[in-house]
Order: sequence, then C-alpha cells, then structure tokens
Amino acid sequence: MNNRYRLLPLLLSTGLAACGGGGGDSPTPAPATPEIVAKSALLWRATTSTGRSGRLILLDGGRLYFLYSRTNTPDTLGGAVTGLAGASGASGLASTVLDFNWEGLPSTSATLSASLDVHNNLNGTLSYSDASRDLSFTSTYEAPAASIVSLTDITGTYVSPDRTMTLVVTPTGAVSGTAFSTSCRFTGALKQTLNHSSLLHMELTFQGGACALGTSTVTGIAAYDVSQRVLVGVALDGSGATATLFQGGNS
Repeated sequence: MNNRYRLLPLLLSTGLAACGGGGGDSPTPAPATPEIVAKSALLWRATTSTGRSGRLILLDGGRLYFLYSRTNTPDTLGGAVTGLAGASGASGLASTVLDFNWEGLPSTSATLSASLDVHNNLNGTLSYSDASRDLSFTSTYEAPAASIVSLTDITGTYVSPDRTMTLVVTPTGAVSGTAFSTSCRFTGALKQTLNHSSLLHMELTFQGGACALGTSTVTGIAAYDVSQRVLVGVALDGSGATATLFQGGNS
C-alpha cells in the first residue's frame, strides 16, 4: 500500500470570525519564548475553480489549513481556511471549516470534502451556505525535501504589503513586531514542523493597550517561500473564532 495512504489516516487519528491585530505606548518586557511542540505535516500545492492558488497543510492530529491567494493573484494572500479534519474512508478527509477571507467577503463556515488519488494528490470541494462561493480544488503533493531551509535563512524583518504589520524573526525563532499600529506590539515564536522546514508552527501573544485582540495568544501555521522571501501565516485565538492573518516580505 502507498505510504501516503497509510499516513493520512494516522495524522487524522492523533489527536470557528474576524481578523485581529492591534499594545501600549511604552515597550512591554518580552515574555519568555513559548515552547512549541513540533508536529509532522503534509503539504499540497492547490489551485481552485475560482482562480485561487495556495498551500493545503495537514498537521499531525488533524488540524487543516488552506492558505489561499486572491483570485487570479497567486502571490497575494486572500484568506485562510482552517478546521479539524476527520478521516473519510481509507484515503479521504472531511471537515467543517472556517473561511477567514481577506478579500472583503464575510468570514463563514464551510464543508470541506477531499480524497487522495493514486499519485498522492488531494482533490475535493468546499461548500458554503452561500452557493456562489462553492469551489472545487486540485492539489499536488509536495515532499519535505522539495524545500530545505533553516531558521537562519528565515531570519529577518517582514513587512506587510500595506506596511501595517511588521514581524521580526531571530535565528532562534523568537519573533516580535507590531500590528496595525506602532503602539500594538506582540511577541512569540516560530518553530519548524518535524519534516517540512519551510512550514512553521506560530505562536503570538499581543501586549494589550490598543491591540484589537487585547492580550490574547494566537497559534497557527506559517509558510516560507524561499524564492520570494515571503512569509504568510494564520493564527487563531483559543476560541477558534478569531484569526490573525499575515503576509510579509523580507527585503
């Protein structure tokens, strides 16, 4: 039997909106870098029937992320879909997910259904209560060896295209930055997944003050594009109902 067919149900068996961001006017002492427990991941490069592309990421334990682009703009983050996936047969998955959209559409729940083909590609559909948003997708499995990077490679200052968010990454994976205002600060950490060095677990804690998320801690996933030197990611608060999305370039 194909190893990927065995791994998919194993990952699933281990183990919903507004975009937020926003610190005080004076520096707040940084807390200790959080200890993140790294997990294994599966990665697919996806394209949709609505002209989007992106990364489908499935973590050990079943947490699913789909970081998708704007329509017909593959280099610009358009939103993120996330949820806990469950096994559907020997080579499929199904999940109720939340779609946090960055294109002006309301964030909403959806149903994801997908299955692996004989080449380990994951293909499926996303169905919404508003049928005009329904889409299908195809995706190509990407092996961990396709992109090998170190935290030193990722070290630097990442600034969002509209310059409203800055994220600084150190060689140890510690991060700090500001969101939507120089008076809203956050600290946190990135840690590479066990097998995909360009996929990173992310944990951020906002420092209160003017931050829309107060002193919340958010956790999620980030992906590093080696050729573009761009970091994209999404992180959720403890309720899973609020998300912080980020895209930044390191010049």
